[in-house]
Amino acid sequence: MDFLVWLENTAIADAIRTIPWLYPMFETGHYIGLSLLVGGIMLIDLRVLGMARGLPLKGMIGLLPFVWAGFIINVLTGSMLFIYGATNFGVNRAFQLKMAFMIVAGLNALAFDVAVRRSGGQWVAADRPPTIVKGFATLSLVFWLCVVTTGRWMAYL
Repeated sequence: MDFLVWLENTAIADAIRTIPWLYPMFETGHYIGLSLLVGGIMLIDLRVLGMARGLPLKGMIGLLPFVWAGFIINVLTGSMLFIYGATNFGVNRAFQLKMAFMIVAGLNALAFDVAVRRSGGQWVAADRPPTIVKGFATLSLVFWLCVVTTGRWMAYL
């Protein structure tokens, strides 16, 4: 808890509290990152699972750089939002669950990305995702929905 108190009393936290536009800017950035991340990954996951077959799988996989950009944006903006209220967020069960889901969702996304790169795009070009990749896509949908849900619950729990 001492670390959380220290974090909440840093110059960055003080700036976020005293500069009126700073907190809304970070929160807006967090929503933009969330849109890129979860929006992109859900489109990819649903396509891998066989939805919207009219859309080329290769084009959907091309969204991965935007997904990773959204992830980075969310880590950066989320860190700033956390610093602002570290003592409250640090003990919030919804926040703790969100972080756990984010870690497993991020590892799952990394495994998916590695599976795409290792195959050299063969299954992407053939539009035949292997069973393991479909498993990654299914887990991804579940994990990222849990991240979003627990993130929303933070204000109420």
